[in-house]
Parts: sequence; C-alpha cells; structure tokens
Amino acid sequence: MEVRRWRFFILFALSVTTFPARALEQPEYQVIDQIGGVEVRKYAPHIVARTLVSGEFSDAASKGFKPLAGYIFGANDQDQNISMTAPVGQAPAPSSTADSRYWITFSMPKSWSMQTLPNPTNDGIELVQIPEQTIAVLTYKGSWSQKRFKKHESELLATLAAAPSWSQSGETRWSRYDPPFVPWFMRTNEVAVEVLASTPRSN
Repeated sequence: MEVRRWRFFILFALSVTTFPARALEQPEYQVIDQIGGVEVRKYAPHIVARTLVSGEFSDAASKGFKPLAGYIFGANDQDQNISMTAPVGQAPAPSSTADSRYWITFSMPKSWSMQTLPNPTNDGIELVQIPEQTIAVLTYKGSWSQKRFKKHESELLATLAAAPSWSQSGETRWSRYDPPFVPWFMRTNEVAVEVLASTPRSN
C-alpha cells in the first residue's frame, strides 16, 4: 500500500510538471456559437470517472481528486495506468442533508471504452458514459474561490438570459485546468451549463 501511495505521488508530479494542463487530452467539442465572452460548445460523447464528495465548495475538488487520481494511476482491477486528462470537473449533486454534495470528475481518454476501461477498486468511484451535450462556457483566469466562481456564474447566466437562441438546462458546473502550484492569477477555469436551442439551428 505504501509503495502504491508513493508511486501515485511520483507519477502525478511527473504528469503535471511535464505536461501543461492545456496540453493534456480534453473532451472533444466544436464551438457552434459565440455570445460575447461565452462559447456555446457541442461536446462529443465521452466517458468520465466520478466520485461523490460532501463539504464546502472550495474543498470538494481536493477531496475528490485523490481517489480519482488513484484510479488512473493503478488502483483498478487491471493495475493499469490511464493517461491524465484535463479538466477536473465539479458539479452539484442533490442532497437530503444540510451538507453540500458534489460530483468530481475526470474525463477518460478517448482511446478507452466502457468495455476496455478497468474497474475501480474503490467502491466510491464509478464510470459513466456522457452523451452528446451542448454546453455554454465562460472561461476565466484566477483563484479557485467560490466568490470568484459565483461572479462568473452570474455573468454566464446573465449573458444566456439576454440571448434569444439558447436557454439554460440544468445546474452550473465548474472546471479547473491547472494543478495547485500554478500561481492563482495564471490558473484557467471555466463555469459552464448545459443549454437547449430556443430556435431551430442549421448546424
């Protein structure tokens, strides 16, 4: 167990220092519309590994990162390493208690399928096939604070509310592209929400 733990930290350190987050594989998408600073993207179907965590917004991704990183660095039934991708996703999950709950996600490289991906040895991790989705995305630089997220969430939703072509569908979500050692003012983040076309589109 100790060997696996050290291997995880060494492999993670090598991955994030050798490959900038924007150089890592990301889910495939096409930009189909632009509304001010907001991109509307059509994402291809892809697979995510996800885990459910409880707690504060600012701590959720850190809690979920370790078990998910463990999975891709060999904590699975094939002892198989899976390439790191970007971003780390965070989305609210329904809760019957006073605690907030969030799904923390890693996208799986497109070379894998539900049939070939190894099964997690951690029961708290599940693999999910995500269908094609249309997502409105606002990219911003800066810290991982909830205050900063809320500021850009408000900007995203206000932009959508003023746009006749698209309407919000579902809860907003958050994506982080950089590791913690990247200076806060250089970090790339996104606030996003699934949207539906309000009027028929030719594309």
